Amino acid sequence: MPAVVDLALQMLRCVEVLLAFIIPAVLVLLPVRLFTKVPSFVFRKLLHVVAFTCVSLMILFTVSWQAAAATSVVFALVIYPLLGIIEPMPWYGTLFVQKEPGEIRQSLLMLFFMFAGVITVSWGIFGRPDCAAAAILMWGTGDAAAALVGVPLGKHKVNPPLSDGKKSWEGTLAMLATSFVFGVTLLVAVHGMPPELALPAVAAGAVVGAATELVTPSKYDTVSVPVAVLAVLLVFLG
Repeated sequence: MPAVVDLALQMLRCVEVLLAFIIPAVLVLLPVRLFTKVPSFVFRKLLHVVAFTCVSLMILFTVSWQAAAATSVVFALVIYPLLGIIEPMPWYGTLFVQKEPGEIRQSLLMLFFMFAGVITVSWGIFGRPDCAAAAILMWGTGDAAAALVGVPLGKHKVNPPLSDGKKSWEGTLAMLATSFVFGVTLLVAVHGMPPELALPAVAAGAVVGAATELVTPSKYDTVSVPVAVLAVLLVFLG
């Protein structure tokens, strides 16, 4: 029984970390969406960055992988039906930049279950919370950079098998560079990892992540890319 209570308290701490980041971010982003002419794809990617960053912070500020993974699952199971209630409202699709009915709910469910899986494998099995946080953050920031650069500036399209034909070399290079910078920053500056260990691991992870994103349909790269990045980090560091 004490173990159950301890886990519940740790999960509450995880929720506190999530809300402490999400609430201020939403309070900033909503006026941006409502009162500016920021492009829809920019706002959508900013929401993605919030989601990935808040989970990376949760991993850094909790003491057990069980609490972090369980919180990710519970968060998804709570938010999913709540979004289903408000989805019929006319402003929903416009505010959240929904591509098709149910897309936001499905993406969120996939996203947070991916978080739970990455945390369980990296931290629960290999004892590497730093790799979990790095893989998640590298994908979130890299994905945003790929869109922010690739959509307005991507003149050289890439059409590998399974791709949706919308990706570009400019976006891919932006993703690679951004993933590398944030991965190195998290592992070296936050976790204190020696640069000679972090640099080759993150460089390889960024390359594999960018390549995986190129050949994965956009609907599924939320899962494939962080898993691929995590696999590389664990090979180098695990």
